Amino acid sequence: MMKGLITKEIIVLIKNNKMQFLCLLMFVVLGVFMKSPAYIMFIPFLFPMLVKQGLTVDEMSKWDKYSECFPVDRKKIVSSKYIVVLFAAVISSVMALASFLLINIINKDKVLSLNDITVYLTAASSISIILPAFMYPFDFKYGTAKGRIVYFILTGIAVAGLSSAFMGADIASYVSKLTQPILIAAIFAAALILFTVSWFISAKIYETREI
Repeated sequence: MMKGLITKEIIVLIKNNKMQFLCLLMFVVLGVFMKSPAYIMFIPFLFPMLVKQGLTVDEMSKWDKYSECFPVDRKKIVSSKYIVVLFAAVISSVMALASFLLINIINKDKVLSLNDITVYLTAASSISIILPAFMYPFDFKYGTAKGRIVYFILTGIAVAGLSSAFMGADIASYVSKLTQPILIAAIFAAALILFTVSWFISAKIYETREI
């Protein structure tokens, strides 16, 4: 049953987000040819929104009510969405890594160091699971319409932070402060813990929600 739920989420994701996938590719192209990691870092901001469409489609099609007719508990429905988010996080990290390597190939005069790439990848991977970790409990509790407000607020805060970091005069100083392996591991571990806690909370909320 879980395999079927995940398949359904992936089909909905691909079917309803073709233009959004083109936007992702646009950010990759802009980042590579303008030699700017800032554009590439927008990829993990967009992926949660794409995955979120699955829950919106569920509400619009009344899938939440229809699913009650099947022998599947609500925990598995929630889990299928979180698992797809993890898939999206992996894909966004791979896209970011490929983009950073392309920047180095094109921009041979000033390449990104291994430490820089590690920091950027850690940030991208963490963001791609932190945003839905905050977003999904609100979606399952209040619905995607109200949850969307939370998403835009979180995205606005994240974009503002990203812009201030990358548009500052001394970018190297920001990166150098985050290159310690212990700090990098701690940031990623914190993101995973937050994601796991969110998963548990969403499952509890959806189990007790009246449909």
